[in-house]
Amino acid sequence: VGRCIALAALAWACGPADASVNGEVAISSQLVDRGVAITRPGAAFQGAVSWSWSSGWSLGAAAGIELRDPGHVAESLVQVSRYWPVSSDWRMQARLLYYHYSGVASVGHYETGLAWIYRDTLTFGLSGIYSPDRDHRLRPAADLDFRWPLRWNFSIAAGAGVANYVTPPYKQYEHGIASYYRYGHLELSWADGPWQFRLERLLMTDGDRERKNELLAKFIETFNP
Repeated sequence: VGRCIALAALAWACGPADASVNGEVAISSQLVDRGVAITRPGAAFQGAVSWSWSSGWSLGAAAGIELRDPGHVAESLVQVSRYWPVSSDWRMQARLLYYHYSGVASVGHYETGLAWIYRDTLTFGLSGIYSPDRDHRLRPAADLDFRWPLRWNFSIAAGAGVANYVTPPYKQYEHGIASYYRYGHLELSWADGPWQFRLERLLMTDGDRERKNELLAKFIETFNP
């Protein structure tokens, strides 16, 4: 909690008082991070709130619970980030996160990263993840994501990445975890005002020496308090 408060104070200090506020609530079929399942398959509730300033700074916080165990927070995070334009087509984002997962082992991670964004269509990001509760190593990750709008409020997206395993899954694997793993996904989404629905196919996760092919769904409502 103290780490989250410190990051929140940093964000407020970096921007003027006239912040715009957005919130989001979602129901999803499972909590997944970078291709690794955080929870068992089953309905999960997520909530998020963010503040953004015209200077490019933003602050966000989010949490998720399994509906089968509503008294237990499965994931939580806080993020401070800043966007700035590079050209008429490109912009960059720098971010700092602290996030916590409560699985087989309860651990927290820090993450810092840079992302290059082309017209809100193509995003390439590099990250370094540090876990003081585990082995004190800086673990790299890279992500590439593509999104394209279609007719009738639909859009498609695809992504791929490689990461050094950091997130504890909801179960222990008997044969251990590879140092690096690859993952990818395809997504079909629909949006109308504050309402969104996403259907995502998780194509591959080989960090646990097993290949997975899962279908995930998420229903989202965005609101402006």
